Amino acid sequence: PEVTFPQAETPAPEKVTLTLRDVSFRYPDQPINALNALSLQANPGEHVAILGRTGCGKSTLLQLLTRAWDPQQGEILLNDLPLSSLSESALRRTISVVPQRVHLFSATLRDNLLLAAPNASDEALSDMLRRVGLENLLEDSGLNSWLGEGGRLLSGGELRRLAIARALLHDAPLMLLDEPTEGLDATTESEMLELLADVMREKTVLMVTHRLRGLARFDQIIVMDDGRIIERGTHAELLAGQGRYYQFKQRL
Repeated sequence: PEVTFPQAETPAPEKVTLTLRDVSFRYPDQPINALNALSLQANPGEHVAILGRTGCGKSTLLQLLTRAWDPQQGEILLNDLPLSSLSESALRRTISVVPQRVHLFSATLRDNLLLAAPNASDEALSDMLRRVGLENLLEDSGLNSWLGEGGRLLSGGELRRLAIARALLHDAPLMLLDEPTEGLDATTESEMLELLADVMREKTVLMVTHRLRGLARFDQIIVMDDGRIIERGTHAELLAGQGRYYQFKQRL
């Protein structure tokens, strides 16, 4: 069925407790579920890593949280209210996504940032760039620098930082990170995860990843396979349990 939103405007929450109860989902025309009886909870300020191989259901979970699809079974709740009870604009204000593929528009640095926060001042934009380690972009033409086609070329690490800056400018209480360190070298990846932990301290964070580096600082690690949760716990608990997470780490 098509995803529909309430007609009436609803307020966006300032803090988010995300709850999934027995969520199952199957794509149209597919014989098996992409997600099976998924349950989890993430409280304000809690950072949760969802770990698993490609095709384990991690990305499907993000699509359900942004309401690209609705689950056929179970419920997704924000602060004990159904996700589907939020109006479309309230949902957009509640969630910030750092996507796997960062899209730059052929426009100025300022315009690329204002997409996330149309009313932000130049001072706020510059402060955010410094906060995410992009002060070098403020040299020369600064916020007037042209990005995209025919403009300044950004490295993979800079693109990721820009995506994080956008997500933080959007300033939603629930942050969804889709493989935010994909394609980065080990040093940049460590810097990126440290930055995320620091700047998103008060937010509810769900990070989808198939990489094992830097997960010790997450409050909870959820290991998925075939659309199910097969393990959950802290880094230390999962190592002590010597299950799948431990096996992954042994292979490094």
